[in-house]
Amino acid sequence: MKQVWERFKTVKGSLLEGIFTNQLDTYRVNKELILHSYQPLLYIRKTNSSDIKYWKLDWIEDDTGDDILLLKEQKTPEPIKYELIDAPYQKHIIMGSSFSVEPNLIKKVSGYGFKNSNNEMTLSSFVLELDDLCISIKAGAVIEMKITEEEPNDLGDLIFAT
Repeated sequence: MKQVWERFKTVKGSLLEGIFTNQLDTYRVNKELILHSYQPLLYIRKTNSSDIKYWKLDWIEDDTGDDILLLKEQKTPEPIKYELIDAPYQKHIIMGSSFSVEPNLIKKVSGYGFKNSNNEMTLSSFVLELDDLCISIKAGAVIEMKITEEEPNDLGDLIFAT
């Protein structure tokens, strides 16, 4: 699991170009914007570079019923339909629902979780801190993403931070 955590740390200083999925449900509760999706993709690009990656988010449930966040890093936006293009900072046109914010520079990444039955830390959520916003992403049958002005404090134990 530590390798996955190291991957999270590599996006500090990158740009969050968008969140993509086949279906995206959006809600506003007070000052929070809440997005729900099944297997969303985060489109991340290195600053001033065409080096892009997609993070496909998923989840599993452990034996005790706790939700564990899974991350698959990939070079294409599969399973969402897309077309290849040749642009300086974009390689794909994605035919799905999308959400983006500006400014989109990732300043900090924090991971949260809990101790599993083997007494090892397990990732259940993470937070991307941008200039004026925090995007918290929490595991579940439907992935929950909250856009807030402050980092939430109800995500579990801090596992790592950049």
